[in-house]
Amino acid sequence: PPAGISRTTAVVFAVSAGIAQANVNAVQPILAVIGAGLHAGPQTIGLVAMAMQIGFALGIVAFVPLGDIVQRRWLIVGLFGATAVSLGTAAIVPNVTLLALVMCVDGVTTMAPQILQPFAVDLALPNELGAVLGILQTGTVVGALVGRVLGGLIAARAGWRAVFVCAAAVTAASTLALIPAIPLRPAQVRLRYRDLFVSMPGYVRAYPVLRATIAMGFLMYAVMMGLWTVFAFHVRDLGYGSDVVGYIGLVSIFGALIAARVGRLSDVHGTLTTGSIGWFVATLAFLVFLFAGGTLAGVTVGMGMFLIGAQTAQKANLSRIFVMRDDARSRLTTLYMLLQY
Repeated sequence: PPAGISRTTAVVFAVSAGIAQANVNAVQPILAVIGAGLHAGPQTIGLVAMAMQIGFALGIVAFVPLGDIVQRRWLIVGLFGATAVSLGTAAIVPNVTLLALVMCVDGVTTMAPQILQPFAVDLALPNELGAVLGILQTGTVVGALVGRVLGGLIAARAGWRAVFVCAAAVTAASTLALIPAIPLRPAQVRLRYRDLFVSMPGYVRAYPVLRATIAMGFLMYAVMMGLWTVFAFHVRDLGYGSDVVGYIGLVSIFGALIAARVGRLSDVHGTLTTGSIGWFVATLAFLVFLFAGGTLAGVTVGMGMFLIGAQTAQKANLSRIFVMRDDARSRLTTLYMLLQY
């Protein structure tokens, strides 16, 4: 029987998830800078963000379900190594087409957060689930925001290629550090690779709550991606550079930390109440954008509020699906993440 998950292991998981998430999110605030460097307009450079999302969807299908049937240490380490190679390649590409292709590969390999979350829940005792998910969710969110901050700051001072060089170096070092840090644990079930996919539609049919949770996750994710895609261009239109995009992300870290604490309400008041609070706060954020989005202060406050709401809702969704089946958490994660697209 499991003995629980140590705080050290939970922190290692959170840091690993944060690094992976930072690699993805560092690109978003520097899209305008990349476009200027490669002489591409907003519509063309938007293909880079789209290619990354396509790759991310492919990676969810290809790798996340494997968490139920393989030793996850080597799965995670292998994906980290592949990400380091793709980031290093992105630093030297000469045009938007090749950059989009490399970013697609980067999206495919950046699966650590989606593999680590069900892994941590498998290791944890029932009374630790909320705390463990809170730690991992904080690491993921802070990693995403730090990636945006550092991406904007580095691009403003050293150019957009330096962003990929730094990300590749950090990821390569993390790959080596993760080998002894991730515990070994036998696979949950014995299935063939193709049987993983055969079993997943049955979960969607069997659990109405899963269908509702996926629908809520889809709506929030669509809003979030639309917001971040246009955010850098809106800040530029206000007369500021990529460094200011980074500073706004830095302020938003406080919102992410608040969301991690608020998300613990699901252990006491249930996931429906917690998720409703998240949606309410996210909606208020767009009222701030509507009436004060033409000012830097309004954009900053609105973004902080939106992150609090979005991450609170996400925490409620994950808490809800992870208790459905303890032998299929990686496949449930796959369904939840994939069907958001």
